[in-house]
Amino acid sequence: MKTTTKYQNNVFNINSYNDYFNYKNNYKNPDNVTLIKLSNNKKLGKQILVGRHKGKKLYSLTLVEREMGCNKNCFHWETCYGDNMPFAHRFKTNNTIIFTNILTDEINYLRKKHKNGIVIRLHVLGDFIDKYYARYWAGVLACYENVSIYGYTAHNENSDIGKILLEITKKFGFDRFAIRWSNNVNSKLNTANSTDFKPRIIGAKNVKLNSITCLEQVNKVKNCASCGLCWNSKINQINFITH
Repeated sequence: MKTTTKYQNNVFNINSYNDYFNYKNNYKNPDNVTLIKLSNNKKLGKQILVGRHKGKKLYSLTLVEREMGCNKNCFHWETCYGDNMPFAHRFKTNNTIIFTNILTDEINYLRKKHKNGIVIRLHVLGDFIDKYYARYWAGVLACYENVSIYGYTAHNENSDIGKILLEITKKFGFDRFAIRWSNNVNSKLNTANSTDFKPRIIGAKNVKLNSITCLEQVNKVKNCASCGLCWNSKINQINFITH
């Protein structure tokens, strides 16, 4: 059973501010280096072009797949698409207090830099690390009105972390905390399911799901930033072609 990423040279431990500054100082212009990165992934895009977040910059945070927050029951534990991402910088921490303090510094800087606001993709790899870390993002949304979040989680909605994520969505709405539940059979949730995942959907009798395959994957849009369906609460289920 795999336990972490196979790209260990691209894992960066951030357990202190010294670790953080050492990471930044590896670059020619360290002041421009952040953990929360402006997307350079052609699938994501850099600036949102449609929907309620139109005009906002799209940032992302990448943790270490399998090792940081990932549920061992994840449908794609052994086939994580991180296996095909050799160049992604992955962050790891054993001190979520320091780690989130650093994230707060960065978010405060970014939301001032981008007056229209930012959207943070959580997480390109990895998942919500623990209960403290999950609650941290509620604090971000409460403090910064021009920050929104979207992403996916393999945590079960009935787990301790899952319950916290549901509470955050209920408090701030899917407009600002659009976390979809990966490979989940609960028809009452907004989900993101792999096309390889084919269990019986649990729901009310004769339930009808508003389901669609990721438009970027079928070449109907250029990237996520020009689509916006993942943060549209009216779409119950997004299907992703396994890659």
